[in-house]
Amino acid sequence: MNNKNQTIYIIDALRTPIGKLHGALSHIRPDDLVTMVINGLASKNTIHKKEIDGIILGCANQAGEDNRNIARMTSLLAELPYASTATTINSLCSSGMEAILSAVKNIALGDGDLYLAGGVESMSRSPLITSKTDQETVDSLIGWRFVNSKIHEVCPPLSMAETAELLADKYSISRKAQDAYAYQSRQKYQVALEKAIWNAEILPIQDQKKKLWLTDEQHRLLSLDLLTKLPKLVRNGHHISAGNAARIGDGAALVALASEKYIKKHNIRPIAKVKSWASASCHPNEMSLSAVVATQKALDKVALQAQDLDWIEISESFAVQTLACIEALQLDPEKVNPNGGALTMGNPIAVSSARLVVALAKEMERNKTIKNGLATTCAGLGTGAALVLESI
Repeated sequence: MNNKNQTIYIIDALRTPIGKLHGALSHIRPDDLVTMVINGLASKNTIHKKEIDGIILGCANQAGEDNRNIARMTSLLAELPYASTATTINSLCSSGMEAILSAVKNIALGDGDLYLAGGVESMSRSPLITSKTDQETVDSLIGWRFVNSKIHEVCPPLSMAETAELLADKYSISRKAQDAYAYQSRQKYQVALEKAIWNAEILPIQDQKKKLWLTDEQHRLLSLDLLTKLPKLVRNGHHISAGNAARIGDGAALVALASEKYIKKHNIRPIAKVKSWASASCHPNEMSLSAVVATQKALDKVALQAQDLDWIEISESFAVQTLACIEALQLDPEKVNPNGGALTMGNPIAVSSARLVVALAKEMERNKTIKNGLATTCAGLGTGAALVLESI
């Protein structure tokens, strides 16, 4: 009989650097990116390939080399057991975290003792797609494609940048405040870079010119003055710019989750314990606030308050999105993305939310003052997810 509701632990986490669109990682297939991360985890002797019960991957494109269940393709390439299950999930930016939550549920219900879960995206390699019915050709890179005309009756098919504009107007979050937040994100990342914080979570990868990337390719310090002058992204908009919106790119991120049985068998000291999790949704026009409803749901499950959180990793697809979430949840801004976020690293759709969990886990591994940590994300169309971790 399965041992339901058993404790789940994070025992390791690893990711690639985040590459620019058509940049350092663009020569690598997405299934190969994940395979590199699996092998990187396995090389540390915490993860035993022959005992992996399953791999669950978030992937938002699935139109090119990432088609036909990339999780299974990766499982085969990494030479995991044929009996190891493999599932691919698509919930856009929350895909990576939803994959992790699915692995959590599987272990909690006794359906395995060791899972790898996370996200992958090679947006540089996303193909053009042609419909067989009317020969319409669309770029699968990002945004709506082959839109059902009936969707207009339910909600307008707005771009994510357009929903961010609506959010800024509704909650009176100025361009000045958004640019200031974007500036701070870059500054915080730079401080973490100088402290070699990223070394523990990034798997070094060579680009086509044999340059070894040890940190994220997209990071660049920009002055606040320059940020205020960058062009707007939305026609007739006032707020969203190339500087306060995250750029897309390439990458992969994985978390290793295990049961008590596995960690005792191998005498492993886990990084953190899964305390609570939740998926939740809101209206697509307010997609940025899906992180709020998911977080509230996860905290309510374990009677925690926002002030009980010591470290918070939250999605930064737009500065306004993060600022709105901070306000709605009454979070301490000093505890939110203290090492910077996607505004400077980049936002490869399905990878972005998995990266939040990797960052939180690695911070909890080195920073023993953290008792409760939160990773939470929004996603296009209004789906969100949240994961609360507790120190061991």
